[in-house]
Amino acid sequence: MNFIQKIYYNDKPLILTTDSEAFINENPVAELYTLFSVATIRNFNQAVQHLEIPGTKGAIIEDISEINLKNCLYDLYQNIDAGGGIVMNEKEELLLIFRRGKWDLPKGKCDEGEQIDQCALREVSEETGLQNITLLDKFGDSYHLYAQNNQQIIKHTTWFKMKSSSEEKLKPQKEENIIEARWVSSSELAPLLNKSYEAIRDVMRQANIKW
Repeated sequence: MNFIQKIYYNDKPLILTTDSEAFINENPVAELYTLFSVATIRNFNQAVQHLEIPGTKGAIIEDISEINLKNCLYDLYQNIDAGGGIVMNEKEELLLIFRRGKWDLPKGKCDEGEQIDQCALREVSEETGLQNITLLDKFGDSYHLYAQNNQQIIKHTTWFKMKSSSEEKLKPQKEENIIEARWVSSSELAPLLNKSYEAIRDVMRQANIKW
């Protein structure tokens, strides 16, 4: 079975896979990605550097061994777990936040010893002001690479579907640079998501959100 893990860096995809040909066949846009064969530290570093170049579309690292791909990744990057939510109200409107010039979904890092579902609920509540949130099912995962305090980080976010009420007052968390939280109808989504991240649009696809 083909192993595939999609990781975002610089809002571009880095694909780890045991069969690049199969991945490209299923995702024709990946024909524009640059392929690096064999999971090595050098290839990982070169792939990330490639994603920093303006105009590049993505990168693929292929290795016959899933274990080699994962070992190389976690030798280079420290894992941090996070939780987030796609929250719908009784009108089937979606909750979005506006942060650093982009429309985003509420999410954040786990506290020590915190369960991932409780992390997701806490972060959604803190970032939007919602108090009455019903946790539904987990629907997906996303991965991001970034540097912080001289450490190379891979953030694994687990995503849950949630329900809440449009009657609750939204209070964006200014301390996290969130300047707006808004319920958005399906007809309003497309222009807002054009001002979002590809990684967020990918999460929306995992949740079968149409726009």
